[in-house]
Amino acid sequence: MRGERSCVPGVAPAALVVLLGAVSWHAASNLGGTTAGIVYGLAATVTVLVLLPWIADLLGRAPSWVLPLLVAACVAVLAGAFVVGVPRAYHDAMGVGSDRANALDVALTQIARGLYPYSATTYLGNPITPLPGALLLAAPFWWVTGSAAWQNVAWLFLLLPVLNRGWQLRPRPTALWMLTCFGTLEVLRQFLIGDDLISSAVPALAAVVWTLTAASDRSRWALAGAAIVLGVATCTRPHMILVLVVVVAGVGVAAGARRAAIVGGCASLVWVALIVPFLLGGTARFSPGHVAAKVTGDRAVTVGIVVIGLGATALAVVALRVARPSSTEAVGWSCAAVLFAPSVLSLARRLILGPVMDLDLTLGAAAVPFAVWAMASRVAPTPAPSDRSSNPVGPARTRAPRIRAEDRCPGTSVATRPAAEVTALVTAYDARPRMTTDHGT
Repeated sequence: MRGERSCVPGVAPAALVVLLGAVSWHAASNLGGTTAGIVYGLAATVTVLVLLPWIADLLGRAPSWVLPLLVAACVAVLAGAFVVGVPRAYHDAMGVGSDRANALDVALTQIARGLYPYSATTYLGNPITPLPGALLLAAPFWWVTGSAAWQNVAWLFLLLPVLNRGWQLRPRPTALWMLTCFGTLEVLRQFLIGDDLISSAVPALAAVVWTLTAASDRSRWALAGAAIVLGVATCTRPHMILVLVVVVAGVGVAAGARRAAIVGGCASLVWVALIVPFLLGGTARFSPGHVAAKVTGDRAVTVGIVVIGLGATALAVVALRVARPSSTEAVGWSCAAVLFAPSVLSLARRLILGPVMDLDLTLGAAAVPFAVWAMASRVAPTPAPSDRSSNPVGPARTRAPRIRAEDRCPGTSVATRPAAEVTALVTAYDARPRMTTDHGT
């Protein structure tokens, strides 16, 4: 993707503040009521707008060993906290025992027994709602450890090189990673209790980065391979299909319609290949009920959720047609916007039907990795060229250095030679043999 200046530099940090405050409101209010939610929102504002730039600048001026040591300490703390878990006194407030974490284990156990995964229910009696891509991504962790929740550790650590565009640590992306891990209450909550809404968005983000990079490569096979991975990584929740729409639009702007068609075609075929075999077991048992309930209050696939889904896709296509995301930052914010859309719909439903105090916007938490990546991808504004509007004297003028005769031909300066020697040199020059040309006359 082409690097561009941020159109409105001040909007991005403010948008990140709103996102972090919205998705973490439910967890903060559970811990300390409305007051805790407000305090967390103010703390997030100060952290993003004031502390984050200061910390990034401080890390940039620190010795080279400070950043790796700080990251190693953060990794150790996160791994230890995951193993220890949430203190018992905060189990209820933090949602320990969520059947969202249990759903993957139940579904993978069903598959290991040769049974249809979506016929089972969680220990709370809720249906299995993760799409097959989520089962595929969680399977290695479940097979090794017996719990799919361990994928949270791997994916949260993977976010660090994704933000840094490699294993070379940089101050600003690393500071954003630390903000995501320790400063975003909902991210920390889901990480500790094993929920997968945020963790499943990280491999999707990595696939998006790979696809955008491959779009500028000459090899169409590499682009097709990246698109296949993108299809698997986004086939985790129904609303992740909107990320695919954004990426296709971004590739179309950056590399042309043909390469966009490769991405859209390959990723869509992966969705079909993953979902259709499970639909053959009965559409009534294969239901994205959890997502529908967050928006409409009904776990079943109703006409309302279908209309909302199709409408959201159509609006996303129109918006992308107008906005034409031409930079990685634009693609990141577009993905964050479409992933936060279900939370906006849930908010509208609560404001209309109530009660507002039961508001839960955690479904939009998948937008956090994409928003942080967009912030890390921001290109510093290019300074405008000097002109008379900014410099009353006018643009600076440079004068070519004057070349002296002795600099042109060292040792022949007439100013440093006696007059008789100069006369001899002139006489010798005039007496030199001339080259004549015979023109055949």
